[in-house]
Amino acid sequence: MSDSEGEILKANTVGRGQIEIGMDVTGIDGERIGKVKEVRETEFLVDRPLARDLWVPYESIMAAEGHGDGFRGAVPNPTDVVLSISAAHVDAQGWRHA
Repeated sequence: MSDSEGEILKANTVGRGQIEIGMDVTGIDGERIGKVKEVRETEFLVDRPLARDLWVPYESIMAAEGHGDGFRGAVPNPTDVVLSISAAHVDAQGWRHA
């Protein structure tokens, strides 16, 4: 029996190092929520058009997606933060407003 048998693998988590000011924020449904306005240790601020800015905890991120810049073999630049909830349910999360 190996030491790792029965071990639960931790999911890759997105944190402060992957989030940058100006990144687009979308819900899991693909609907745009806003843009990253500020980055802190445990959360980031989303600038939302026609709504109050919202602090989103990193554990609510499903992925930080990268898009190529058109050059073959280039490292993609992350431009989107995808939350694990739909855009319609953002306000129901109880996250604090700025």
